[in-house]
Parts: sequence; structure tokens; C-alpha cells
Amino acid sequence: MGVPEAVRVIQDAIDKGNFGRADLLCRRTMEALPDFPWAPMLFAKTALKIGEVAASQHWCAETKAKLTEHPPHAFPEIQTELETLAAELSSAVSPKPAGGYLLIKSWGYGFWPDVEQVLGALLLAEMTRRTPVVHWGGNSYFTDDPSQDAFGTFFEPIASASLEEIAAEQSEFYPPKWHRDNLGDNGLNVWEGEGARLSGLYLLNRPERVVVQDFFTQVVELLPWLSAEHWLQGVDAMEAIRQLYEKYFVLQLVIQAEIDAFITENFDGRPTFAVHVRNMDKGREDPNVLLENADMLPVLDAQLAQNPDLRLFLLTDSETVVAQYAARYGDRVFSTDCARTDGIVPLTWKDSESRYRLGVEVIKDTYIAAACDNFIGYGGSSVACMVACLKVPSDWRQH
Repeated sequence: MGVPEAVRVIQDAIDKGNFGRADLLCRRTMEALPDFPWAPMLFAKTALKIGEVAASQHWCAETKAKLTEHPPHAFPEIQTELETLAAELSSAVSPKPAGGYLLIKSWGYGFWPDVEQVLGALLLAEMTRRTPVVHWGGNSYFTDDPSQDAFGTFFEPIASASLEEIAAEQSEFYPPKWHRDNLGDNGLNVWEGEGARLSGLYLLNRPERVVVQDFFTQVVELLPWLSAEHWLQGVDAMEAIRQLYEKYFVLQLVIQAEIDAFITENFDGRPTFAVHVRNMDKGREDPNVLLENADMLPVLDAQLAQNPDLRLFLLTDSETVVAQYAARYGDRVFSTDCARTDGIVPLTWKDSESRYRLGVEVIKDTYIAAACDNFIGYGGSSVACMVACLKVPSDWRQH
């Protein structure tokens, strides 16, 4: 994409109110063309649109600084844009922290993607000084009772408030598709319709007392918008996820006890290498998954050749993979006793005696993998991401 086309596309995103796309494209343009003054200019416009007045002022100043690196009058259009923005900023008021509540709904896909949705929303709640209330309803794959909150079956409550308490409030709600009588609904205009596809950027400066977050928001999307005083300012995305998880998430005691018991019974002092092999159903999303799974084998062969005492903790949702690893590595392989599939149909799409139990097994495998000395896994998996985030990088042992 040439420079004029990049400007046109970003401006088009701003004009259409697609501020998440504008934000992303501005950042990519600044990385690729650090001296190009249009990118910070467009960033300033985006920031003002979402109510981030101080950020808009910052990017206007950055634009002026970039202009000094070019001949005078090289970018007359930017000068005009700056004058327009200066007039708008002169009357703009930085919004006060909204307070109130942020209701965080289940994303409704895999277990750790649902957790990642909560992590992004928790950061949003901190940025807007709202009380976060997590409620995973019937769209969660991991509930045996769709009428109840599934999140609380896995983790301790993050806040004392409940969905019912929020619904009882005589308040305004945002997005306007929500009101006190439908807060328990799932899948309401998530992808299409009024209030659809609103990531965290659209919710930063809302005056309503209750804001509902039902669309996936990545931590990395919000990090650049943190105030200078925020405790995660300057931290990279992986470390931010790790610290947010450590701050907010506490397993229910019965699940933690299962993890501790497995480690006590199966870790015998010998070094352990966790291996995550994703089932081939993931190939629908990523055709390289089988290649990545195969590429792990020579790495493991080399590790085992260097360290004959090394044991492999295998986490996988595939019965076929368990059989392959047992045939290749024998009793060096150990794993949990959990539900697995023998085909390309994901476990979450199959009938299950307990969908809650599926969630417990995901948690259990992930935590046990993080307790191992080292880890290798399919990079496109949320399981691999969470294993990495559960442990300080320096704590992984290099074999």
C-alpha cells in the first residue's frame, strides 16, 4: 500500500467510526514510516474521536515535531488539519473517570480465549475506574447450567457485585442495545446490528453508569492508551497479561487441589518438558498446524538425546497424538486423564457429560505445563500463550 492509499484508508476508517481499525493502521504506518507526519496527525484525530483529549494533544505535538524534519510547506493539508484540530481541542474537555460498572460477558469460544477477553476488559475497567463484574452465561462452552455464572465455578469472584445487582440499578446502559431486563442475554448483536463489534476503545469515555463488554478486546489494543501513571505503563503485552492474571485470577480451591495432587504424584524430581500438541481440527483456521506439530519432534529428540532423564508432559486434545507420543517416547511421556477426541471435531462441539469438567481439564493441563522446567507448543494456541504467561520468563530452565 502506498503512502496516499494508507492515508485514505485510515481516514476512511475514522469517517466510518471504525476507530479500532484506524488505531491499528496508524500504529503500523508509524512503524513502517517513522518520519511520515500523516500518521501522528491521523492518530490525533482518532484519539479525539474516542474522547482521549490528552492523547490527541500529544499526537498533535508529535505531528508538529515531524513537520520540522521536512521542508516548509511540504504538507499544507496537515497544517490545515492541525488548525482544525486545535479549534476542536480548545473546547474539548477531558472526561472525568466514569466510575460505575463494567459488565464483562463470555466471548463464547475456547476457555483461554474467554479468559483473554476478561483480561482485556479488566484493564479497561482500571482505565475507566469501573467495578468489573464478570458473568459467563449460556454462550460459554464450559457451563453445565446456562442460567448461572460459569466464571465463578472456575475462579474466585473478582468483584462482590453481581449481574442481578447491576440489573436492579436505575441507570443508563451502553451500548444502548442493553437494558436492565436483557443483561443476561447472550449473543445480542455481537457481530451485526446496533452496538455490534465494540471493542474496548469505544468504551473508554462513556458517561453511562453501566457499560457492557461483549466483544473481544485484546490487552495489546489498550496498552498504548494507558496513562503515564498506570502501573502497566511501558510493559509489553505478554508481561501485562501475566501480571493482570496474577493480580485478578484465583482458582477455586477444588481445582487448585487437583493440580497440586497431580504434581505431587507425578513429578519425581527428574527434569520435565511440557509439550502442547494441538489437534488437527485447528487446521481449519491455520493450515500450518500439522507442520508446526511435526517440527516439534526433532526439537524433543535433541533434548532427550542431551538429557536421558528428561520426561515429557504431554497436553493434547487428541487421542491419536497420545498414541503417537507413547509409541515414539515410551514411558517418558505422562499426561492427565482427560477427555480427548479421535477425529477433527473439537471437544467443545461434542456432547459431554460435564462441560464444566472440560474447562477444569484445560486449566489443569495448562497449570501443570507451567510447573514444568520447559515448554514447547503450537504458537497459534491460547493454551500455549497462557502457559507462557503463567510463569516468569526467567523461571524456565534452559536444557
